[in-house]
Amino acid sequence: MTLRLNLLTAACAFSLAAHAADKGTLLIMVNALDNPYYASEAKGATEKAKALGYKTSVLSHNEDVKKQNELIDTAIGKKVQGIILDNADSTASVAAVKKARQAGIPVVLINREIPVDDVALAQITHNNFQAGSEVANVFVEDMGEKGKYAELTCNLADNNCVTRSKSFHQVIDQYPEMVSVARQDAKGTLIDGKRVMDSILQAHPDVKGVICGNGPVALGAIAALKAAGRSDVIVVGIDGSNDERDAVKAGALKATVMLQAQAIAAQGVTWLDNYLQKGEKPARQRVMFRGILINQDNADKVQDFNFKS
Repeated sequence: MTLRLNLLTAACAFSLAAHAADKGTLLIMVNALDNPYYASEAKGATEKAKALGYKTSVLSHNEDVKKQNELIDTAIGKKVQGIILDNADSTASVAAVKKARQAGIPVVLINREIPVDDVALAQITHNNFQAGSEVANVFVEDMGEKGKYAELTCNLADNNCVTRSKSFHQVIDQYPEMVSVARQDAKGTLIDGKRVMDSILQAHPDVKGVICGNGPVALGAIAALKAAGRSDVIVVGIDGSNDERDAVKAGALKATVMLQAQAIAAQGVTWLDNYLQKGEKPARQRVMFRGILINQDNADKVQDFNFKS
């Protein structure tokens, strides 16, 4: 009798495991997997999908709309169950998301929105205005509410970066003694951040602070300042990578705001699973996750865009 029960229990467990493994495949597509932020999105989505019993296909489009559309066409042909997408271009991606939906494949967008509703199952983004405002307040405080500063934007072709810049100025422009001497687009990269900062230092050697639209740009600015022997310049940014964490701990970066890359991706997978298995749609199509202000007091809790509370 005991043996029969054990065999029955084992058979049920095997059946449940097989059922979980039969959930199918989720496509996870982000910008570039060699970028720590996007790699963390892919990690968060993959780990959650596997925990829920899905296989995953992880791909990158490298900001190429044509490549993104071709990969989505292939996914439709392979009949994936659902798609987690950090899209290549907000407006240009609408057609591809519609095409997947018409093929019966739900799409959850993360990080970057599209300008229409009722196409994606959900759109999960970061509260870039909140993130920008928080780091700008730290910046103003550390500057003593006065002094010459420069802004290095991350990529003005990206609405997220435009929002961050607007939030910076909503805070900083309240202080008449905060004087902007330069505002340049550093294209979101460390190399361009260093190049632009080198140029600003040549034109404005008396600059006292730099506020940056993302982490790589901030790290580039820090590299330029270090090369120039300017440890007196206050630098802040947004993203929250491991490299930024280390720069905060070292005092080279006064503060950053960590974007919850793994959390938004995992949430997207959870909503896909609820829809695929139960037919449940999220209560809201658009949801924003707050950024987490990182300074020397809590930098140790940051790992791969995940905050360990």
